[in-house]
Amino acid sequence: MEEKVSVVIFEGGSAHTALEEDVTAVRKAVVLDNIEKITGTPEIDEVILCTNYPDLADAARGLGAAVDFSDGPFHFGRRLLQTIQARGLTNVFYMGGPAAPLIRQKDLAWVAARLREEKNIVVLNNVQSPDMVGFTPASALGGVPLPANDNELGYVLREAAGLRRLLIPNSAWINFDLDTPTDLALLSMQATVGRRTAEALKRFAFDLDKLVKLRELFEVIGAEVALIGRVGPPVWAFLNMNFMCRFRVFSEERGMKALGRQERGEVVSLVGHLIDREGPREFFRYLGSFCQAVVFDSRVLFAHWKKDVSDWDRFQSDLGRYDLVKDPQVREFTQAAVEASVPVILGGHALVSGGLWILAENVLATEGRQARRIMRF
Repeated sequence: MEEKVSVVIFEGGSAHTALEEDVTAVRKAVVLDNIEKITGTPEIDEVILCTNYPDLADAARGLGAAVDFSDGPFHFGRRLLQTIQARGLTNVFYMGGPAAPLIRQKDLAWVAARLREEKNIVVLNNVQSPDMVGFTPASALGGVPLPANDNELGYVLREAAGLRRLLIPNSAWINFDLDTPTDLALLSMQATVGRRTAEALKRFAFDLDKLVKLRELFEVIGAEVALIGRVGPPVWAFLNMNFMCRFRVFSEERGMKALGRQERGEVVSLVGHLIDREGPREFFRYLGSFCQAVVFDSRVLFAHWKKDVSDWDRFQSDLGRYDLVKDPQVREFTQAAVEASVPVILGGHALVSGGLWILAENVLATEGRQARRIMRF
């Protein structure tokens, strides 16, 4: 009998402010749109949602998903292993709730085919910090140190379980996920979002001016754009292959979560050192003297500062609402970014990976150009 391929989605948490509730509403909508997409993919046999949201659980059941509901203490690895063992799963494709809101059925089918046709493999969408991980046999998770978060899952399955690594064919659609308001703003600019997601995004009145200016710069020969943070080779290579502007890339601390560097307080940033030395206002003044836009993954900077920045401050910083940021150091940095002479777009890892890629794909589609593709790194 052919083994089943099971998609397991984790989505949960708790919202403490109105802003967090709005972000959570979009995440829930993405989960439901993806469940509908998954159940319509013939190569996948079942989808299981693990959540602590009663409303999301009910809606998912209505779409044909199985639900593991729990509102007790949570540990990522233990919960995933419990689900695998309780349901006797053999081929698992794990997805974080906000992962890949634009994923295509052909991407899902490709992963399902690999899990059926090959054994002792782990399939990732990102080498350093994946939020989509397919693996077989699923029982391999029982023989490794259980990861505290999904970013560590691919690493432990490869290093501790010895599974052979495969990478999902690279594209904007499998690299883009949701974490911050900036990611939601980028998603609102896409024509292919699911209907529930499109409705949930109406909660936000996004100021898209900086993103529009960045998109326009992609079409300007010789324009200078700074990319700062956990910028990976695939997105940088894609931009260089398809556009004639100049990208100044300051890539630091890729995998800082998956490798435990952030948790252990080991993150070190050269950009952070410059900001500490010169101050954020002078840093952006100098950067703006030779760049026309800046795309900044600020989470590396916050980790360099050894700060556990709250969701409230992270989100308000991304939105440029520095007056609402409570941490003085984060507030000063955010104000300097807002008042810089060039557009400074703040966000997290998704901004400098799938977010940039999605924006670039938009430009190519508008121009009617076929994108030049790259192999995986």
